[in-house]
Amino acid sequence: MNQKITSITAQKRPGRFNVFLDGNYAFSVSEDVLVKFQLSKGKELDSADLEEIFKADDLSKALNKALDYLSYSLRTEKETRQKLAKEGLEDSIIETVIKKLTKMKLLNDSEYAKSYVRTMAKTTDKGPRFIANSLKEKGISLYDTEDALLEYPAEMQLKNALKLAKKTVAKSKKKSFNECNQKITQALLNKGYSSELASQVRQSLNLTKDVDQEHENLRLETENLWHKNSRIDLKKRRNKIKAALFRKGFDLYECDRILDELENTETEN
Repeated sequence: MNQKITSITAQKRPGRFNVFLDGNYAFSVSEDVLVKFQLSKGKELDSADLEEIFKADDLSKALNKALDYLSYSLRTEKETRQKLAKEGLEDSIIETVIKKLTKMKLLNDSEYAKSYVRTMAKTTDKGPRFIANSLKEKGISLYDTEDALLEYPAEMQLKNALKLAKKTVAKSKKKSFNECNQKITQALLNKGYSSELASQVRQSLNLTKDVDQEHENLRLETENLWHKNSRIDLKKRRNKIKAALFRKGFDLYECDRILDELENTETEN
């Protein structure tokens, strides 16, 4: 049974219209659906027409949600799919929207990956492996990731890695020389740089051991651990302290000498 459009009114929400059939409110549609189906007063619609209109409007609403999501920032195809899925949309609608967005050049994982790499290289201290993992989580293919990482040249990686290493050195002034070097390597690896670059960075820094500072750091660490473990049996205390200082990269010969001094002082008192 056909129904006739008796009125079409604009909603307060821009771009949406109420459609009345046989004098009663029936449904609302977007402006593009209104135009596509040439909906106007006096037009008759059957059940098949209504089904097509409803499908088209569902697609229109889904597309608008996607466009709104993309208006804030560049997104990957995976991120956009996940967003639309959270909106409770059917897989077939999501697939159609993704194809439309790709055709409109609003979704392009290859360009997204390149932009992401350039931004991360310029604004963070992250290395290529960290960035590659982030792109993988965002659904970027291995091919597009490897291609995008060309935007992060070796000289820029070295520059960023050196900056990170210098910060690590500044934070490690009270550490042993060996532990400082270990922390440099670990910091670089944790940020996604290769072990080869970490080695290159250490060579570029050309750090040398300050014997006086090393001795002062060892004394402070030893004294701190000595007092911290004061309730432990003397022999066990020495062994525990030496093991801790060994892990920190200090010289055990110097450690023994300082422990002897501390032990003698304690015995005298």
